[in-house]
Amino acid sequence: MRHRLIVAICGTCASHAALAQADVSPVQPAASAARPAQDASSQSLGDIIVTASRRSDTVRKTPIAVSAYAGQKLEAAQTKSLNDLVGPSPNIQIGNSYNSSNITIRGIGNQQINAGQDSGVAIHSDGVYIGQPSLTLATFLDLARVEILRGPQGTLFGRNATGGVINVVPNEPTAETHYGFDLTAGVSPVLFQLSGFVNGALNESGTLSGRVAAQQTYNSGFTRNLLPNGPNRLDDAKNQSIRGQIKWVPSDTFNARVLVEYANDDSNGPASFLEGTPDPTIPLPSILVGQSRGDVGKREVFANINYRKVHAFNANLTLNWALGGGNLKALLSYADSKLLNVSDGDGTAAEDTYASFKNTARQTYNELIYTSDNAKPFTYLLGVNYFREHLEQAIEVPIAEAPLGGGVVLNDITVFGGAVPLITTSYAAFGRAQYAFTPDFKLFAGLRYTRDKKSIVQYNNFINGGALQSSSSKWDRLTYEIGASYAFSQTLDGYLKYSTGFKGGGYSAGTLAPSFRPETNANYEAGLKGNFFNRALQANLAAFYMKYDDLQVNQIVGVSSSVTNAAKATVYGVELETSLRLTDAFRIDWSGAYLNATFDQFQTADSSRPNTCDPGTGVGTVPCSLDLSGNALPQSPKYTSSLGGYYDFATSSGKVTFGARYDWKSRVYFTEFNLPISSQKSVGKLNLFLNYESENGRLTGSLFVKNVTDEQVKGNVIVVSSIIGSLALGQYQPGRQVGMSVGYHF
Repeated sequence: MRHRLIVAICGTCASHAALAQADVSPVQPAASAARPAQDASSQSLGDIIVTASRRSDTVRKTPIAVSAYAGQKLEAAQTKSLNDLVGPSPNIQIGNSYNSSNITIRGIGNQQINAGQDSGVAIHSDGVYIGQPSLTLATFLDLARVEILRGPQGTLFGRNATGGVINVVPNEPTAETHYGFDLTAGVSPVLFQLSGFVNGALNESGTLSGRVAAQQTYNSGFTRNLLPNGPNRLDDAKNQSIRGQIKWVPSDTFNARVLVEYANDDSNGPASFLEGTPDPTIPLPSILVGQSRGDVGKREVFANINYRKVHAFNANLTLNWALGGGNLKALLSYADSKLLNVSDGDGTAAEDTYASFKNTARQTYNELIYTSDNAKPFTYLLGVNYFREHLEQAIEVPIAEAPLGGGVVLNDITVFGGAVPLITTSYAAFGRAQYAFTPDFKLFAGLRYTRDKKSIVQYNNFINGGALQSSSSKWDRLTYEIGASYAFSQTLDGYLKYSTGFKGGGYSAGTLAPSFRPETNANYEAGLKGNFFNRALQANLAAFYMKYDDLQVNQIVGVSSSVTNAAKATVYGVELETSLRLTDAFRIDWSGAYLNATFDQFQTADSSRPNTCDPGTGVGTVPCSLDLSGNALPQSPKYTSSLGGYYDFATSSGKVTFGARYDWKSRVYFTEFNLPISSQKSVGKLNLFLNYESENGRLTGSLFVKNVTDEQVKGNVIVVSSIIGSLALGQYQPGRQVGMSVGYHF
């Protein structure tokens, strides 16, 4: 039985989206929620349709390094959040911080803690740029697809996309009646997830349709707390989400869609394990000496306090007109979120310190885009957008014992800081044009102008007597792209391009420091995407070389988190994905990446090791500093690899697929200082799946084991300053999970 397959390298492919299924089908119109089984004679390898270029096109024809994952295949592979896509996706890493998930693509992102710095990876949901994506990527609900764009996307997606873009695309309503549910249950730890949707016409003519989807997730937690006065388990999940949509299609030339979504998280949050100090000559604070640190292997920790509460709401209005042979799209949106994250700060039974972050944000994002007729040799796109965010943050860090150095110790102090408020305003105008000199050869170019403004009122009770300080800064930038694409044959396409990116400047809320500068980059990239041997093999390849100026690096300085502009950095590498169908029933997927991401120039101090200085510094009036030139950027493993095999067995009622995938990465550092204590050594994870799909595609079932060997893998290590004892606190990814699922879709 032939099945559709997609493989991509750097432009990655849909075949990896079918992590446990044998076929990778193009994404159907968002409404196609039923799962009809396809006749064997009609199945062949094909490409997912994506909108990475702001137009609908196949992965192979899109001159961008993009991974596209179909929603139905995400479900089949037990892919519940973006974390589950890290393994098969080249050069993407996710690490936790106190109040957010920090995403890096090709080593570019940020270790965001304090408000005021934007991520280097832009998150878009339903076309809307999300400034505070607290829950957007935490759980996948009723999705048509997920697109991961690698490299700077400064022309089409604008500010804060120097590393890349993640597009989350929900299923849209249609007039056809569809409904379905999926139930997942697991043990060790206890897992329960129930999701469902209903879709159909709301009037007799079918011009008005609606879709409602909801999801409830509970995971008892991978880590047991040994303190009876704290939460019972950590690294858990207790979240709910619901989305409602109404779509009106009165004619072939106009449609309107309203989306309203709410999500809630009421979990105990991630556990923090005390790893030690970054230098063996630095002792633990006396209050921690002799205290047990818990056991990572047993996933047991000491936490006096730990909880996380997040509420997120968003509403979007999307209007589409067929106009002048092209399409005009207007997008109006509003979102707000509230986050309270409290984390134990020492990982022991001692009540030494904890960190509390309270964020309240609301944003508006509006966009107008016109795309010309895609069938003509000359095509173009014109757009404008507006973004405004009002963010307030309150940070509280009580410290029982604060060693200030020189034998001076302060007891029972509390550091307060934050912003009341931080307001970000951004305007942009952009355009992109393409001309097909022949059906095979095309030139394209794009241009974008962005103007940002940030205003802040901030405070810190240890600086300036806690008085409020007001500041405001503006930045603007012109970013552009130029390139060419060529179809060497009906099955092989290539592209070559040069692009630039811009990430706005900002403030480190609560530090009272001046604004830091914008981050800019330039990217040279070439790619090949094709299939061979009568479409049995598909492979996508990309090579890139990027230069960064004023790279923004988040550092712990004193009692606060602060952003520093590193002078320069260079990032280059190769990404490859392949998918080979050896027989009609057996497929092998392999992806690999090489990444060299290093600082060219970066002179800074390490506040966790205040007495560690390069020769000639820290003497007289010369401040202590370290030369980090040549150090790897945080979250940038040099090598990554993913190997999967999938075998289909035909049954009298459908198909059974056995799948196995092993994801491996080399050592990764979590801070710019590249210390062993703040790193994860090379490690791999094995996942196993046994899936069933009925002949008509309506009934599905799965048995799965994630992380079969129960590897304990660090997701992040935060090293605090010497004022809080130079503690290195590790947070870990999920351990082994055994479970089963069943689903029915009509």
